[in-house]
Amino acid sequence: MGYEDLLKKAGFDDKETKVYLAALELRSAPASAIAQKSGIVRSTCYGILEELVHRGLASKTEKAGGILKFNVENPELLKSYIESQKSNLDLISKEIEKILPDLKKLPKEAEFRPEVEYFEGKEGIKAAYESIMPDCRRMAKAKIPLLIHGATQPLLDAWPTFPEYARKRSKYGIETRMLVWVKKLPGPMKAIQEKYYKIRFLPEKFAYPGGTNILDNKILFVEFENNFTVIVKNKPLTQMMRIFFEFMWEHSK
Repeated sequence: MGYEDLLKKAGFDDKETKVYLAALELRSAPASAIAQKSGIVRSTCYGILEELVHRGLASKTEKAGGILKFNVENPELLKSYIESQKSNLDLISKEIEKILPDLKKLPKEAEFRPEVEYFEGKEGIKAAYESIMPDCRRMAKAKIPLLIHGATQPLLDAWPTFPEYARKRSKYGIETRMLVWVKKLPGPMKAIQEKYYKIRFLPEKFAYPGGTNILDNKILFVEFENNFTVIVKNKPLTQMMRIFFEFMWEHSK
């Protein structure tokens, strides 16, 4: 293994490696000479040399005439530097070990921050519904019902073949409950009503131009006036929505 590979393993980046080896060969030289030998631009080379001084791998002296020279004369310092780094890492490791229990108690932000997906247009509506199909299959196995409420005719206007999707979903054996506010369902929906849904009716005053599918850990919202769909993945929010739905279900006909 060459010098450069070893230095990189010791934590040097590519430019630091070139500057260090060039300075070591020159032993004592101004930044301009080290930059020329290393092939690194002078301003970058100067910064690296200052960092080497900070690490204890080099020193600098000002000669007569104000010429600043950087000295890398003792490669033994490299071994000392690596040993000190190892010692520091051991200390850091022990400190981290002490605070691990507290770190584990910190709120797991990813668990409660909602994940949101947006879908636009009629094709977006289809894509959103298709994306939750695996969830429906999983819920069917766990015997968790899919809870739906919303407009039916606008859904058919945006997606005339929706009944085919409903038939495909039903093959998983998932229980599907649906709340609507029209006593007379559109023909295609009426055809699949008895076979694929348990339906109850809400007063028409609660009608809105959209629909909601409540799964076990996410909610699909669709707004038909602009054909815009959002899926929000968040367990607590979903449980709240399921409770609201169950309340409406119990107080509907």
